[in-house]
Amino acid sequence: MLNAWLRVGRPRTLWAAAAVLLLAAPAAAQPAEARDLVDRLSTRLDGRLAATPDDPTLRALDAAQPEGERATVTAAVMGAATDETDLIALTVEMPGSGPRLLLVDAGAVFLAPNGDGYVLVPNQQAILEQPTSTLTFQALPLRPDSEPPPLGTPLSAAWSNDPGLIAVLRIVQHIEAEDSKRLSRYVREKTPGVFEVDTFLDNRDVKLARWMRWSKNPFGRLEARVPRDGLRFALFAVTAGYTIQETADWLRLRRAMDMQPAIDQAWAIAKQTEYLLERAGLNFGVFSPAHAPFHFNQGVAAYQRNDLEAAAKSFQEAKRLSPRLADAQYNLGVVRYRQGDYAAANEELKVAGGIDGASADVFFNRGAVLYRLGDKLNAARQFRTVLEMNPKDPDAERWLALADPEGKTKPKPPPKKKRRGRRGKGRR
Repeated sequence: MLNAWLRVGRPRTLWAAAAVLLLAAPAAAQPAEARDLVDRLSTRLDGRLAATPDDPTLRALDAAQPEGERATVTAAVMGAATDETDLIALTVEMPGSGPRLLLVDAGAVFLAPNGDGYVLVPNQQAILEQPTSTLTFQALPLRPDSEPPPLGTPLSAAWSNDPGLIAVLRIVQHIEAEDSKRLSRYVREKTPGVFEVDTFLDNRDVKLARWMRWSKNPFGRLEARVPRDGLRFALFAVTAGYTIQETADWLRLRRAMDMQPAIDQAWAIAKQTEYLLERAGLNFGVFSPAHAPFHFNQGVAAYQRNDLEAAAKSFQEAKRLSPRLADAQYNLGVVRYRQGDYAAANEELKVAGGIDGASADVFFNRGAVLYRLGDKLNAARQFRTVLEMNPKDPDAERWLALADPEGKTKPKPPPKKKRRGRRGKGRR
């Protein structure tokens, strides 16, 4: 049967190939005299908190360096949960005099006894004045199905190696510490404690300002915070492959929402989630049906569960949204072949072969389809194209011999150039 040699394998997926750019987004610069008074969480975790991670996305925790009179986080326990976030209580010891500022940054993962991970929301701050302080910070889970452990459960800590996770957390730091300064010019205090974006403009900055949460810090300066649900689902997207569909299901089940309100809320959150993924350098298009990569990955999932009709519809929608998406065209040809529609498979693979960047598999599989249709000479031409791209392809060599045993499609050698005679000198 042809199935034995059609090189289908797993249809290509776009999420795994998403480019991850770790943006070096530092926190807001501090004056020279103030910088020395800031302790960043990432460097102040005591080594006694360290877990022994067996997860490749985690790594061992180094002990905090005893640098000067630094504050050090010596213990972590689970706090109470709120509607928006979980809470983690940290015990901080400060051997010297205060005040000092403890700033939450990206990288640390706190682990419950069952292995569930939690990260602190970036840019939270606390003033340290006592030798020992217990501070409570907002945290978000890394697994959608996490159930917070009981209040007071001790937590261990590790560093994360997950580039998507770190990229999302760092971009949140950057948005709140740097972008908010620029965005604040659009914001006014309507009534005490109530802020609104007051401008006739409707550009990307204004849209960002509208969905951020504004308040004033103790010094009277405007501060902006990324909505917690937008950050929550951006984390779920990179750690659990969440899309808008799973977001709606999460809202419906975890917040007891009816189906339609959950779907409407998921679409609102999707804008925030996509923005964070895009700014973090990730393939934000996989998150919602507004983009071709979402439908492409839905097609891959349907193909893997052998739902060929659903896979075909998803790849067709991906093509509609992005006509030059070669992998969607290619995978649709594979699905049509699996459905037994060889003529349609040939047409899809023919188009795929005309898109820049088409791989050798496109031409091999078109050759397979043409062979199945009985057009062996054109099948042989496809196998020859494969061999031009990869001269050592054993499958293409084998099937070329079967499709064209007499070598009828073999390219004709270039004509030999005629040798021009030398002109002799005439006799005198």
